[in-house]
Amino acid sequence: MFLLACFIFVGYHFLRGEQTGNLRTAKAIIALFAIFAFAIVAGDMQGLFFAFGVLGLTIFGSMALRLTYTALCPLLTNIVMFKLMLGLVMLWRLDTGLAWRQLVFAALGLFVSLLIPFVFKIFKNFERLEKLYFVVCIGLLGLVSIAAALANVVDIPLVAIDQFGSARWLNIAGITFQPSEFAAIAFVLFLAASLREKPSITRLTFISIATASLILILVMQRNLGGALLFFVVFMIMMYASTGSKVLFLAGFGAMSVASVAAYHIFAHVRVRVAAFIDPWADIAQGGFQITQSMFAIATWGPFGAGLGRGLPERIPVVERDVIFSAISEEFGWVFGLLLLALYILFLLRGLQLARRAIKPIHAMLALGFTSFLVFQAFVSIGGNVRFMPMTGITLPFVSYGGTSVFVCLLMLGVLNWLNGQMDEHPYIPETEIHD
Repeated sequence: MFLLACFIFVGYHFLRGEQTGNLRTAKAIIALFAIFAFAIVAGDMQGLFFAFGVLGLTIFGSMALRLTYTALCPLLTNIVMFKLMLGLVMLWRLDTGLAWRQLVFAALGLFVSLLIPFVFKIFKNFERLEKLYFVVCIGLLGLVSIAAALANVVDIPLVAIDQFGSARWLNIAGITFQPSEFAAIAFVLFLAASLREKPSITRLTFISIATASLILILVMQRNLGGALLFFVVFMIMMYASTGSKVLFLAGFGAMSVASVAAYHIFAHVRVRVAAFIDPWADIAQGGFQITQSMFAIATWGPFGAGLGRGLPERIPVVERDVIFSAISEEFGWVFGLLLLALYILFLLRGLQLARRAIKPIHAMLALGFTSFLVFQAFVSIGGNVRFMPMTGITLPFVSYGGTSVFVCLLMLGVLNWLNGQMDEHPYIPETEIHD
């Protein structure tokens, strides 16, 4: 807890422009936390190998990113490295098999993110490809529906998997992945390219219809958490582009109507809403996950039971949906609040990138990817603490999910690239201009 508090203190001073020594201090904090944590949970030689793998990922991954990006953002990178390491520690604590898989996908994500600067160098006019981004997005989202239809006709290895009330996974040769996670990147690129300038009524109508079609596909697949993310990111980016409060309020009014409709159409939505309103009424079934989540957070008080001493495995799907509660149980709810503060720091830095961007497309990209990651964290944590119904959305960089961590690291890569574009044209605060 003390190390995380120090990390946040360092990040706060970075946001204020006091950058000297921050990168080395943050790296030292991450390394110390990893050493202390794995000294507790490693247990055997396999655990020791895994600990070295995690340390290697954070150290050499950071070095590779710094060598690749012209102006790496140390705050964003170190926040993500800390979250990755924390998630891997908890996954090793919960399920060693899942922990190894998460480590592999994290390494792949970091490796592929090294290619992002070269991709943007090749496609210098990428902001003109909004139609391509839309086609890619709708194609990725449609893969699940197409696979499900084909599976009903012929016996093929590509099969849609129905998990936890929503059909959003594909299985290829035993490897499952979630196309909607990849579609999120194409979706933000589509919105950023389409809204880089204030749109006309005709153009805004086209963008809105295109977005509604994507959200409808997610709803048909019962991926209501993904539909919520897409909608909120669209509303944020649309408001940033148009500045229209009327459209903003009308959009959220439409979301309220759609939420009521979803409640009446989908049975699993009614179950989750009922568990949110009164989990104690059906504590053995529908309310079991959320009640166990709340017990985990509250039972051991502000400082937790201690790493390895809690019982987070009693919570259903804890490694995917409720890992925030598992962390709060063993590290304490104060640590959970500090983890939430890390996401707020991530948000503030992302908004800084958007505000200081020279090109409108860069500002919209920074806003879009930052909003997507932070709102996803808000929805995930909100469900864990019963602030809102559970959605099954993962906690970015922390929860188990190979596709999720892979895509989130690609989003980090884009933000690091944008930081380099900002640094090519140094930002001068208004106070200095007046002086």
